[in-house]
Amino acid sequence: MLKILTLIYLFIIFCPIISHSNDEYKIIVKVNNEIISNYDINKERKYLSALNPDILSISENEINKIAKQSLIREIITEKEISKYYDVDYQSPDLIRLAKNVYTRLNISSEKEFIIYLKKYDLNLNDVLKKLAIEANWNTLIYQKYKDQINIDKDKIKKNLDLESNIAKIEKLFLLSEILFTAKNKEEFDDKYKKILKTIKEKDFKSAATIYSSSDTAKFGGEIGWVGKNNISKKIYNQISFLEINGFTKPLKIGAGFLIINLDDIKEEKREKNTEEQYNNIVTKETNRQLNQYATIYFKKLEKQSFIYED
Repeated sequence: MLKILTLIYLFIIFCPIISHSNDEYKIIVKVNNEIISNYDINKERKYLSALNPDILSISENEINKIAKQSLIREIITEKEISKYYDVDYQSPDLIRLAKNVYTRLNISSEKEFIIYLKKYDLNLNDVLKKLAIEANWNTLIYQKYKDQINIDKDKIKKNLDLESNIAKIEKLFLLSEILFTAKNKEEFDDKYKKILKTIKEKDFKSAATIYSSSDTAKFGGEIGWVGKNNISKKIYNQISFLEINGFTKPLKIGAGFLIINLDDIKEEKREKNTEEQYNNIVTKETNRQLNQYATIYFKKLEKQSFIYED
């Protein structure tokens, strides 16, 4: 009798705790053999907010959707790269990649970055793990598609020589992008309508954060400052007529559609063309093409994955 009373007492004591715990911890999505909980989504929100504080300007519901999709992508890509590489989450090279991240945030040192991350309940290892996955994913994409990259290097050199002879002042464009895909015209119209609505009600950065499938989405779509020679003729013909904060209509590229926003324009004195300028242009064009292949490859993996939302 005493044993039964003890069990009843323990049940009464712990039942509210268990109930409370179930209210707090919920499985949101199952991706293959892994789960994403509301705890995971909350942490991912903090990570995305740390990289792009402007994300806080959009609704909590939208941020949760972005965080969920970000985690789904991470699980799928991590599983894929594990087939080819033993990922080193402590590689010294990751510190260099982390520097690229905090430099974009106008943070000058690793120590300052660590302090900054604490404001979001994050630590440096949280960032390094994600950078390790991104770096190995990029390596995988490069190895798979490097032979399909098509760059007219002679034309680049010719344009550089021509520009150096014509003008001593170079016009630079600060650009942002939204890259999205659509299976058919109906899906295209629906996504484009939502993008335009978000740009009108908020701004381009918010729309890029919500709808862009490019890696730049976590930075509000920002590409950075680029010169005329770094831009394809197709895109340059579109942005050259834009006013500041104007954006192009969707441009068909590869497997998706690209919208470019003109954030700003400036002019700089052109220095004599160097090998560094040439390499910079080739690298940017290489990355642009690889991003297209990465989008196609990920969509294929996503279709093959088991994704179940509770």
